[in-house]
Amino acid sequence: MDDLSTLGEARRQGYGRRLLEWLFAEARRLGCGQVRPGSGIGPARTDAHRLYLDAGMAIAAHHFTHILTR
Repeated sequence: MDDLSTLGEARRQGYGRRLLEWLFAEARRLGCGQVRPGSGIGPARTDAHRLYLDAGMAIAAHHFTHILTR
């Protein structure tokens, strides 16, 4: 899963949690062993990270980026 988002005015109303619950159920139905959402970092992502952690997910990896200049 690459992106999961809700409109700003719809946040903190349980929609993200319901989307995750549907995603987990769909993944089980399809025989998937894991759900691994990616998420950026920084203060703007705090609510998303809280949502994932509250849903029982764990931080499994950090991805690093190096911007190459020409």
